[in-house]
Amino acid sequence: MGKFFNKLRQVFNIFLIFLLIGLAAAVCIYFLTTPEQRGTTFWISAGFLVFALIFETFIFSGIAMRSNKGKEIPVSFTKVIWAGLYFIFVIGVSIWNARAGFTVIKYTLIHIVGLVVFLVPMVMMNMLTLKMSGSDRKEREEGRLNLYSLANKVAYVVQDLISAGVPQGELVRLNNLAEQLRYSDPAPASKQLERDLENAVKNLEAVAVNKNAEEISRACTLAERALRERNDFVINSK
Repeated sequence: MGKFFNKLRQVFNIFLIFLLIGLAAAVCIYFLTTPEQRGTTFWISAGFLVFALIFETFIFSGIAMRSNKGKEIPVSFTKVIWAGLYFIFVIGVSIWNARAGFTVIKYTLIHIVGLVVFLVPMVMMNMLTLKMSGSDRKEREEGRLNLYSLANKVAYVVQDLISAGVPQGELVRLNNLAEQLRYSDPAPASKQLERDLENAVKNLEAVAVNKNAEEISRACTLAERALRERNDFVINSK
């Protein structure tokens, strides 16, 4: 909950910064024009300033609220820069209009062309972001299936040992290992750590065939350690 409020605070701060910049620009435009000049183009400037403010805040809030291990940071940072440049463009054109006095049609066209010029690259970056998000979801789904497969293998070992007459009280660690595997974060760790975990579970399966309690305990310890290292990597990479 604390992280959520911190993100909200970040969004509010960026909104406040751009609001102050927008108000300063509005004051400058107001004093650069006479009452007679404050016609349609003056209110077009005001409308686009408000739109640019909301647009920049929307872009930043979407980035601040999202968390995906930093994979999208370069794209997200670029989107914020483009939105900021558009905000500056709107201010610059508004001040230019206050001095030059464009016609309504010409001034509207300038704003529309500027919006398209800045919006097209952002749409392209958004498509790239969606592609990256889809790749993340696929990786998580594959990770979830892999963890469930390993958890089932440990569960099968427990069932085999129970069938062989091993008391359930001696299988608590194995049951806990199966549960930890099943409910671990499915986000992928490094390939080496994922491979170490798979090998540790395979070793546990092989050792369990002999029904030797000490060997099973040792193999279980190795599997627990491999899972802990894998989960620590996932947590630290976020």
